[in-house]
Amino acid sequence: MNRSIRWIAPLLLACLILAACGPNRERDEDNQGEGPRASGSAGELDASGQIFAYGVSYETSDEIAQGRIDYFTEEFPDVRVQFSESNFDEQQFLTAARRADVVSVPRERIGSYVASGVLEPLEDCIARSGISLDLYYPASVEQVTVDGSVYGIPLDYVVTNWLIDTDLFEEAGIDPETWDVSDWDAIAEANRALRDVGALVGVDPKVSDEGDRFPMWVRANGGRMISEDGRESLLDTPEVAEALSFVKSIIDDYGGHSNFLDDRGATGDFFSAEQFTEDTEGAFPIQQWYLNVVAGSAPDTNFMAKPFLDRQGNPLTMAEGNAYAIMASSDNKDTACAFITATTSTDAWLRAAEMRQKASEGPQTGTAPANREATERIFAEYVDLSEHPELDAAMQVYLDTLENAFYVPTSPAAEEFRRAWIGAVTSVLNGEAEPEEALRQADEEAQSAIDSAGS
Repeated sequence: MNRSIRWIAPLLLACLILAACGPNRERDEDNQGEGPRASGSAGELDASGQIFAYGVSYETSDEIAQGRIDYFTEEFPDVRVQFSESNFDEQQFLTAARRADVVSVPRERIGSYVASGVLEPLEDCIARSGISLDLYYPASVEQVTVDGSVYGIPLDYVVTNWLIDTDLFEEAGIDPETWDVSDWDAIAEANRALRDVGALVGVDPKVSDEGDRFPMWVRANGGRMISEDGRESLLDTPEVAEALSFVKSIIDDYGGHSNFLDDRGATGDFFSAEQFTEDTEGAFPIQQWYLNVVAGSAPDTNFMAKPFLDRQGNPLTMAEGNAYAIMASSDNKDTACAFITATTSTDAWLRAAEMRQKASEGPQTGTAPANREATERIFAEYVDLSEHPELDAAMQVYLDTLENAFYVPTSPAAEEFRRAWIGAVTSVLNGEAEPEEALRQADEEAQSAIDSAGS
């Protein structure tokens, strides 16, 4: 049996139990996994006309987005959707908000737009569409829940673990199976040993791109960057400073941030997995979507995945992804509701998985829905990695962490908080400030913004 589906049965049972006990039991039994129904009757959606979706692409997107949207347009043939054909951008969104009906927004940033009043609470949409939030991973729902109200329907759900070039590790005399990623000294030693045998990059902590994985290093060190309710910045704490000092020490081994970026840029095409096919990079933490990139180079890769661990040796990963929200100013909220619930339904995700399977020439590594039922069915029905044991084992590492991921809580000043901590990390990596100094200033800026937004 394919190892990638061993976990499905208990999770599916739990999902069915939750759905049976939920407030919309009768509707869920009739409509489980399906999108909303179009109707003018009470309790259902009158979806018609045109909507504009900001942060959503169709023509310029892949088969995953196109498959989900195709499902919607077939269910609602009289609806016309205009897409921004762009990713979410804060500044562009402020301009587009005047005419948008739907927005795809990173979940950890949604609080800023809730606080400013531009997003519609979704209780009415959820009730009338007939969906159950039990379908979605709890972390993804919690992240878009503000003061008890839900403001987004979770779209994707990605987690991060280590990927390792086993050839380079063996050449450096390090057993990748026993490499202890909970031991930060062992990570630093591996970085140097890998570079000694010719790796352009030994270990990339993945903090050079707008902070990227930095929240995971903080959490691994026993810290948090913001309180659970999103009301208190915790950037000026010893755990955060120690984590920043450590990742900076890895970067400094290259002679500074600029040199590190130059070396990393020379490792090859990231989207052709040349880091593994050319043995130019030893290890880095990355989200599960990258397995699809590695699969495109199979079998010319020798790699393995390991769980990201905290310093006590416990598995640790971070849940990320976007959510679909409805603009409070939309004059077509029923159609917007139909779009955000239909395109995140189980049936829509299965359509996307089918399209990816047909489009893929190599092994199929699945998709990353926030819809838990869709994930279970995709890996049961569309993913068979039995002929690719390295990919199968790596995917299992990621699947095993889906239910236990932490998330960065959203905040009424989520955008300002994000800019503050990324600015601090960048200034420290560039040698412009010491960790404690940069984080203290960032904490003051973030807390001031939170207090102002909450007043």
